[in-house]
Order: sequence, then C-alpha cells, then structure tokens
Amino acid sequence: MRALRRPRGAAGPVVEAAGEAGPGPADTVRVPAVIELAGAARTYPGPPPVHALRPTDLTVRRAEYIAVVGPSGSGKSTLLNVVGLVDRPTGGHYRLDGIDTGGLPEAERTALRGHRIGLVFQAFHLLPYRTATENVMLAQVYLGTPRARRRAEAVDALLAVGLGHRLDALPSAMSGGERQRVAIARALVNRPSLLLCDEPTGNLDSASAGRVMNTLDALNGGGITLVVITHDPAVAARARRTLTIRDGELTEDSAASAQWGPV
Repeated sequence: MRALRRPRGAAGPVVEAAGEAGPGPADTVRVPAVIELAGAARTYPGPPPVHALRPTDLTVRRAEYIAVVGPSGSGKSTLLNVVGLVDRPTGGHYRLDGIDTGGLPEAERTALRGHRIGLVFQAFHLLPYRTATENVMLAQVYLGTPRARRRAEAVDALLAVGLGHRLDALPSAMSGGERQRVAIARALVNRPSLLLCDEPTGNLDSASAGRVMNTLDALNGGGITLVVITHDPAVAARARRTLTIRDGELTEDSAASAQWGPV
C-alpha cells in the first residue's frame, strides 16, 4: 500500500495516474485534473484535536472511476465533505477543475458545488409528494435554471438513468433502486464534472444494487468522473482505482495501479 501524502520538502502536488476508464499513462498529461488535493488535511479542534484527514496529495483526472473504502470512523465522510466543498480543509489546498477553492467566499463555494459536483447519498432524499421529474427539477431551481428548460432537462437526466417510463411516478410507487436512480438523475441534471456517491447501494437489495451500479458504470463510460465511497467490496471492485482510508490516512494499492506506470 502506498500513502498518498506529500514527501517532506517536495514541491507541487503528487500526480496520480489515470484510471482504466480514462486514458493510459502516456495521455495523463493531456487529461485535465478534476480533483487536486495538495497536502489537504482536516483537523477538528479539541481537546484533544481529531486529525480526521491527514495531509493528503491526490489527483483524479477526468473520466476516472475511484472507489474509497475504509472502516467506520476512518475519515471517509471527512474526505467526501472536503472534496464535495461542504467543509474547508484546515491545511493544504484543494483545486476543483483547476479552480483553487481555498480562498473562495462561501457563496462562491456553494455556486461552484452546485455547478460542478453531483452528490448521491445512501438515503435518497426525495420529496414524497413530488414526481420523479419534479424531484429532479428541484436541483435546477437552486441554480436558477430558467423554468422553460427545467422539465426537458430533467426528463433527459431520467432517460439517462433508464427511468423514462417512470417520469410521473411518486417515490412511494417506486422501488429502492428506482428511487436511487432518481437521486442520480437529480445529481446529473446540472451537468457536473464530478459525481460523488456516498454508499449509493447501502439501502438496497442485491438486485437493485446491481442495477444502480450498472447505471454508474454506464455514466462513467460516457465520460463522467466518478468517486464512490463504499463498505461493499463488490461495489469497490467495479472501480478502476481503489483507495483505502484508515485513521485519516489515504493509501492506494500500488499493485492495482502498477498497470498505469509510475505516478
């Protein structure tokens, strides 16, 4: 296992190789980075202080498919919150699509998150008395998408996840897998460059989980950058790179990434 931390005295971020869904190592220089963590850390004040994310260097390039695994309390949620622009790192730097997020005021961070990041959670967070289409449209309201465009774009997002036949269904009339796919469509409707999924199959039976993961596989195949937080080895096995976090330290299996050459 290889710790994704800045070597002492080194300058600049550590550049990671692209995953199998994206380009090979010869092409990584030309592929834009979506996530760049350079010594990024998150410490919660004490006493005693809690080092939830230790200084970490990580680059994730466009169209990569990353799984992050680790036990409860290992720092997965902290990493998700930092990458998802929910929390600010207390040390180091985070660039999203080349934008240094560190000095942005909160309103600009919120706007950047809304336009560039789609979030999918274990709980579906759908409004029970709104149809699938209306639930997806709500994500557009927060960004001020013109009313005339909302429905057509929401329908397109639902078609992309295979729910064209459930446009007017209420959550109570849908299976768990269908509700999660509505949540994925809601995360996609604003055309983000990054999709972050936190235990996307945690509330699903194996058949529904398989359909949801097939949907995510297809989206990644279409070019979206995908980061999945999971406890499930079967879910992690679908990713092209697997990172492990334990006690706030992020590591990568060097054997798994050896096919992409040195990083």
